[in-house]
Amino acid sequence: MKTIAAIITVHNRISYLEKCLYSLINQSVKPDEIIICDDGSYENVADFLKSFSKQNNCLIKYVRQEFNGFRVARSRNNAVLYSKSDILVFLDSDVVITQNYIKSIYDFFQSNHKYFITNYPVRLTQEQSDKLSLDNIAQNKFDIITLKQKFKIFRQFIKDYFYTITNKLRGISKRYSPKLRGGCLAITREDFFAVNGYDERFIGWGNEDDNLSKRLYIYGLNGRNIGLREFPIHLYHTPFHNNGYRSNKNLANELKKEINAGNFYTPYGMLNRYQKDEIFYAEF
Repeated sequence: MKTIAAIITVHNRISYLEKCLYSLINQSVKPDEIIICDDGSYENVADFLKSFSKQNNCLIKYVRQEFNGFRVARSRNNAVLYSKSDILVFLDSDVVITQNYIKSIYDFFQSNHKYFITNYPVRLTQEQSDKLSLDNIAQNKFDIITLKQKFKIFRQFIKDYFYTITNKLRGISKRYSPKLRGGCLAITREDFFAVNGYDERFIGWGNEDDNLSKRLYIYGLNGRNIGLREFPIHLYHTPFHNNGYRSNKNLANELKKEINAGNFYTPYGMLNRYQKDEIFYAEF
């Protein structure tokens, strides 16, 4: 029987992390592991997790690295190194999931192979995010979502499904669509290790997900959006980036040539760390 880990990236914003965790502990099928990977928060995430774990009677693994620029790629790899599960579900701390979301991923991987899941989130406004209470989440009550927002989910689902089918007809594709979305990604542990995880040379905002996506496609996986009835919900916040500026653009373009030549295994990932600074680990 396959096991499943929920891996949540966090950098401060504990109030959002709380909502994300509430959506996890109220799943119809609960993850076997909850792993928080902290990219050097200055807020006291550890104390919050101790309290949350005690109040909700759930085990939480906590993996923290010091802040040294935006290092979400390394942070996610840290979490996987401390996981044991067969299926890895990546979420950002500003993402809430509907009640059968984990079940939908679990069911998919029981009968489907050579895929990664890349769902598309409903993006809430600030007003909607403020109104979404812990009780709403626990009761799976998301009536704040508008028809327009639901239609956008449907439209993206159809678009992604089209790419999935045409990729299957073409074989290995260099089109890299559907687009991998790191904050709502699911993949088997075996396939994640096959490409050596995230490339840890991506430091600063942007392109780490695109790089992983390209390598997974060249490796032979196909992307699939299964988030039509069960989907992620993105809480509003001001952008982390500076007007969309991507500090890794040149690196991404350089590595793209290598990937297109068939080099899907990054030399700086899970099994050969790019940086050697200390990782703190605890269980609450």
